[in-house]
Amino acid sequence: MRKSSPLSTVFVFLSLLGLLGSCQTSNDPPPDDSAYYPLQTGDYWVYQVTEETYSLTSGATARVFQLQQKVGSSFTRNESTRQSEQNSWQVSAIRTVYKSLSEVVSQDNNAPTVSLLFPVTTTTSWNINTYNGLSDTLTLHYQNIGRPFATGTLSFDRTVAVVGPTDSTLINLTKYQRVYAQNIGLVYRENTALSYCQSTPDCIGKGKIDSGTRQKWTLIASNRVP
Repeated sequence: MRKSSPLSTVFVFLSLLGLLGSCQTSNDPPPDDSAYYPLQTGDYWVYQVTEETYSLTSGATARVFQLQQKVGSSFTRNESTRQSEQNSWQVSAIRTVYKSLSEVVSQDNNAPTVSLLFPVTTTTSWNINTYNGLSDTLTLHYQNIGRPFATGTLSFDRTVAVVGPTDSTLINLTKYQRVYAQNIGLVYRENTALSYCQSTPDCIGKGKIDSGTRQKWTLIASNRVP
């Protein structure tokens, strides 16, 4: 009878360990993508908001204020604003938010909009206006999945960006972006819709803004930030 060598025995043993390891990995539960949008009663987020408005008649104006979102119950989120830390919060809106393992739907201006769709992958896309009567189609998708992100004095290890169509031409600029951090929620938001000057040959292509708005939210405090 031929005896197996000690080296062969070691090789077989390591191979079995590899098979066992692969089986255990395949049984690991999938990541909870809904952790990008925590929704526990008492959670709050405070944002520094900068808002720029451009008009042919009144020129450019800028406004800076703070906005707080606070979860009042499993399905409601109170929204308050104040000029600075020295001022009191004033409730500006009470919104309904629904989260499931497949999506997050929030009520914005009496219209339900789909904020997130799961799973979080580069091939996932959706129409934000799926559940409302608006005819406009705004298709969103994910970018930079699992990457770190820094804003202001805060940094986050694992985030995902939600983006819409970005149009940057000599005529206009549009941008839709949301950045969510895992187990924290929304950390950055930007909405831009600008029209550039086309009235004279001298201003075409110079980036002179005729009209539009640009609004940015930056997270500055939350009970979920360590």
